[in-house]
Amino acid sequence: MPWVVFPSLGERIEGVRGDRLLDLCERHSLPMDAACGGFAACNTCRVRVIAGTLSPVEEVEEPFLDRADQRLACQAYLAGEGEVVLEMEPG
Repeated sequence: MPWVVFPSLGERIEGVRGDRLLDLCERHSLPMDAACGGFAACNTCRVRVIAGTLSPVEEVEEPFLDRADQRLACQAYLAGEGEVVLEMEPG
């Protein structure tokens, strides 16, 4: 099973391959903003990927990313079976 770790929050949550990060955070009551409702129209759900494997970057999220290690939680899905380490980033 893949795990998502947020070191700054002291959280380690279990997911399944194909889980969308935004949904996973909402299911576990983690403080993930999504001003646009999860439709890639803002950058409030931006996270920094420290380690692990997520789905490829979607074209719709590219304008919101400043660096290669950033993703929008509304567009990123768990892609591997290992651990994914993330940090919340302000939008």
